[in-house]
Amino acid sequence: MANPLVLPSGGLRRGAWRGAATPLVALVLVPLALLIPRRGTAQQEVPSLSSARVAAQVGVGALASPVAFFGAGIATKRLAIAMGASDEGAGRAAYVAAYGATWLAAAAVPAAIGGDGRFPSALGGSALGMLAAKGLVAIGNWRYDADRRACGVLCWTLGAAVVALPSVGATIAYDRSRR
Repeated sequence: MANPLVLPSGGLRRGAWRGAATPLVALVLVPLALLIPRRGTAQQEVPSLSSARVAAQVGVGALASPVAFFGAGIATKRLAIAMGASDEGAGRAAYVAAYGATWLAAAAVPAAIGGDGRFPSALGGSALGMLAAKGLVAIGNWRYDADRRACGVLCWTLGAAVVALPSVGATIAYDRSRR
């Protein structure tokens, strides 16, 4: 199955991206729609955020995301194989579960720590953070695909940003939606 985010080797031909554009547009518009605040939230007085709360939301979310990714991926793959799925099918199911668990974990942490915002906003922020992380991975692969040893500290920094971005997005969106 071809990746809709990768340019075909023959270049763009007429109509080649027609079917692939719809999921990409949905991946961007749905999280943005979740970030829209409800009516009435602007009139209420919201107490200021503490730096300790924001640091805890981002830090714990950044720790919970990879745990959820690997835990859900491994558990789903083992379960799918035990239920008789092929290795390829089990691998696909594992990726879906891993990314879904990352999305939910990054959104759940700010909601659990904060308790005064909108969880759908955290889900939207987490999804946007995951899209930004995918963009960073693409940039890192494009820049250092030929020689990974030349990357050094920058690759570690990119990796840390990729892990933290879903949590950062969820925290920003959740804290902006506070009641």
